[in-house]
Amino acid sequence: MQDKKIPKTKPELMESIMTDSKNLSTVSILFHQTIADRLGLHITDHKCVDFLFTQGPQTAGEISKSMGLSTGAVTSLIDRLEKKGLVERKNDPSDRRKVRIFLTQDMSAMQKIGSLFEGLAKSVWEQLSAYTAEELKIILDFTRKSIRIMEEEREKLLQNRPDL
Repeated sequence: MQDKKIPKTKPELMESIMTDSKNLSTVSILFHQTIADRLGLHITDHKCVDFLFTQGPQTAGEISKSMGLSTGAVTSLIDRLEKKGLVERKNDPSDRRKVRIFLTQDMSAMQKIGSLFEGLAKSVWEQLSAYTAEELKIILDFTRKSIRIMEEEREKLLQNRPDL
């Protein structure tokens, strides 16, 4: 992909950021779909593993709510991940009536997933290294605020589901 010219005016910069953010979202989804394909997973299953990795063990209901999936879809998702050896159901240590979904302790499975991200992690680290600390603070601020906005907008969509 060819580097584009950096716009000069604030409105042009804002428009370019909006367009490029959309493009980043698309290529991110396609990247994660490729990772899921390599692992023999649905993209939703792949993101559920990521969710459990970042958030820790969850009940099926918590996964359902966080991922915006029906409880039936989550049950099937967990079944698929169990068959792949990526998760296991265990009684909640603090409330044995609850069952939590844990990532398995199978380090080879987790290392396989991690190895697929090594090139991306290295490239992004190199890219970030080119920025000053002040520039990185701005990037971090934008990233965190973008995440919050996306979560808020997703929640609005989940609460208001008109038929199309």
